[in-house]
Formats: sequence, C-alpha cells, structure tokens
Amino acid sequence: MNNEQISFEIISKAGDAFSKLMEALKLQRLGKSEEVEQCISESEKLINEAHNIQTELIVNESRGEKNEFSVLLIHAQDTLMNSILLMTVTKEMVEMYNMLKVEER
Repeated sequence: MNNEQISFEIISKAGDAFSKLMEALKLQRLGKSEEVEQCISESEKLINEAHNIQTELIVNESRGEKNEFSVLLIHAQDTLMNSILLMTVTKEMVEMYNMLKVEER
C-alpha cells in the first residue's frame, strides 16, 4: 500500500469511529445504554485498526524506511488523534451521565 492509500485507510477508519462516538453521545441522551455500548465498541475496533496502520508506519520508519510526508498523511494523523480524544471524552461523559441517573433515583 502506498502512502496515499494508507492515509485514506486511516482517515476512513478514524472518521467512521468519530461518527460512531457522536452517535453514542446522542443515544446516551435518549437513554439507550445498550446501543451506546455497541457504538463505543464499534468505534474502539475502528480506532484500533487505524492505530495499527499508523504503528506500522512508525515501525517501518524506525527500520530505516522513510515515509513521504504529505498534507493527506498529516490529515490522517489528525483525524485519528481527534477520534482517540473523543473516545476518552465520550467514555467519561457516558460515565458521568450514568452517575447522575443513579443519583436521581
């Protein structure tokens, strides 16, 4: 796979993960906990796949294989980073929402 294909693969997986996390937050507001967990699980899988591709790039470079940098690759890295950050925030928000629901009872 060339860098352009790698970049698009990361963008696709990380972008889909981001969308799943936004869906999870919306579902949480509706109280659909089972669907929330499904979205988070699917997002984690996609993020892991994108992260594995990124890790392969890093490992190859550490072995002396130079990567050609492009705006597309930078965008891919940025998309993945934002999805990882949103995962952290989403999990925290879901936990906070669940705690508030328990306190209301």
